[in-house]
Amino acid sequence: MNVLKHIEIVEEFLTKYPKLRDDDNRLIANIWHKYLCSKDLVPKDLKTTEFLKLYSEGDIPSPTSITRCRRKIQEENPDLRGKVWDKRHKIAEEISKDIVQHRLIGV
Repeated sequence: MNVLKHIEIVEEFLTKYPKLRDDDNRLIANIWHKYLCSKDLVPKDLKTTEFLKLYSEGDIPSPTSITRCRRKIQEENPDLRGKVWDKRHKIAEEISKDIVQHRLIGV
């Protein structure tokens, strides 16, 4: 499945289900469920080894690609950001400033 399709699906889930905006694990699980159903598989009946085979062969999107899409979508669309997005980014800015300051003073 191509990246554009991943972005469309992630955006669809972020739009329909606001609770998923702050919970990557639930977002990933829901997207995997959709992919499995689209392949006419019943997720609750799928054996672990069957799932792992699909995953290892790239037949379902990786958690990394899903979260990368989520980050990009939320960066570009403030309406799809979760409740903790601003808090997380303020903390990241503070950490970045601390790192730069430590490098400047040689700590």
